[in-house]
Amino acid sequence: MKTYYNIFFIILLILFISFGCVNAVKIGGEKPSLVDTVIITNNNWADCVVATEYAYKINGIVLQTESDHLNINVEDMIKSINPKRIVIVGGPLAVSKNVEDSLKKYGEVVRIWGPTRVETDENILKLLNSNNTKVLVNGYNFSEVIIVASNNNIPVYAGVEVYNPNEVIRVYGNSSVKIYSIHDKRFIGEYSKDNVLEIPKKVIILNKPNIDVKYCYDDNIHAFGYPKANITTDYNNSEYNILLNKNSTSALTLLKYLNIPITTQSNKDILSKFNSDAVNNSITVAVDILVLEKTMAIYKQNGDLGQSLDEAKTQLWSKNIPVEKYNIPYNYLESYVNRYAHT
Repeated sequence: MKTYYNIFFIILLILFISFGCVNAVKIGGEKPSLVDTVIITNNNWADCVVATEYAYKINGIVLQTESDHLNINVEDMIKSINPKRIVIVGGPLAVSKNVEDSLKKYGEVVRIWGPTRVETDENILKLLNSNNTKVLVNGYNFSEVIIVASNNNIPVYAGVEVYNPNEVIRVYGNSSVKIYSIHDKRFIGEYSKDNVLEIPKKVIILNKPNIDVKYCYDDNIHAFGYPKANITTDYNNSEYNILLNKNSTSALTLLKYLNIPITTQSNKDILSKFNSDAVNNSITVAVDILVLEKTMAIYKQNGDLGQSLDEAKTQLWSKNIPVEKYNIPYNYLESYVNRYAHT
């Protein structure tokens, strides 16, 4: 009799599996995404700056990695986040095909780029529908870019080359100018007449993107007739600053979430301590944003901010997010929640 019942149970189990009934008792189902989109850049500042603008607009996060391989800690973050889409900002020299192939294991991968940082920036900005003021900057001048971004303006990269008129030969055609180096007879390039300006002691070449921009911050761009943007660098009204360097540009996102001034030099208390490791810094910023967003979501349900923060950290910790990196002061979290909890 016992053998009969065993055989009967096995037959039932086979039928149970065959008709897909196991799925009815499967716990969890498809793992949800913590955010829909993760944006990947290399560990250089240029593409990261524009990536933060894009990330904030689409409620994504930015993670930086080495150009030639996918950083293992970044890979762990992507596994935990489980995004629906991964956007690479930068060309194959900035973020290699090897990195792209590694990312394909974790979701749909899209690459947005151009031949230079000017075109990459242009292609990202064309995806945005922002009311913030766009300001032309020298896209190779870090401090200039950050000053513009720190005021919640959008820096629009331009390429600016300046030559001594005594060191270059200019050959003007009907619509273009060919420029050669006198010193080594090198051909520098051919440019539209509209993009070459000769003023006393300078020949300025401007590589401007195909974006409607009214203002600039750079003096050499200003020489082409763009009015200078009115940008303040007075941050005395804030308790904290975010001290930025070339290895912590991912923190620009915190400016947008928390309205905390960004600066490249400060004597005030610093919100977050960043080191020289751009990849690690981007993970820290990502953790800050994940905790902010999760806390907000829980707070909308229970109305208790302290409890919401603790629960948010616990939930993210259970998904292997390194919540120990979170270090936003409580009063800034409180201000963030008060601004957006009812939107």
